[in-house]
Amino acid sequence: MNVQAKQVIPLFIAFVCINLIAYGSKQDEVPGETMARMVKLGEELATPNENHAFLAQMAGEWETSASVMGMKATPGTASYKMILGNRYLDGMHFGTFMGTPFEGRLTIGYDNYKHKFASSYIDDIGTSIRSAEGMLNRTGTVLSLWGPMDEWMTDEHDKPVLYKYTIIDENQFVFEIHDLGMGAQSKVIVVTYTRKITS
Repeated sequence: MNVQAKQVIPLFIAFVCINLIAYGSKQDEVPGETMARMVKLGEELATPNENHAFLAQMAGEWETSASVMGMKATPGTASYKMILGNRYLDGMHFGTFMGTPFEGRLTIGYDNYKHKFASSYIDDIGTSIRSAEGMLNRTGTVLSLWGPMDEWMTDEHDKPVLYKYTIIDENQFVFEIHDLGMGAQSKVIVVTYTRKITS
């Protein structure tokens, strides 16, 4: 890097910082007050709340029973935990899908700035990353997430899908996948999670 470029970079960073402060400033604030307000807001947005506590209910070791299109259920296991200061639920699910063993990784968080939940899912029977966003119902027991999903068997891209988590009690919850293009018969996968009881 030449000398001129080394001189320009600090000036650019200073320019960006000044503009961020100016953009975030109220007209009656001095720069120090603006910075303090921005720091306070940043701390509030980074603090886990009751929405993260909802996710924590799904942390633990689970036995699963999964049914596809109403077919005979197959067993599996899952292990989830809260990570990064109780901000995200993250973990692995092991089971079979249409007779094929698989393992998948799920991460769900709540974005305090967007005021919505967000999830990502990957597994070893595909190469896609499935993402979705959504919210809790009024009772705080059902989390609904909507997102796109590609269906390679029918060559469909970005199909609308609903992922629904329903808390039954502290030892059980149910996960459903709905293909929203199928109308009233949209439910395609149901997975029941039952907490492993340790002696």
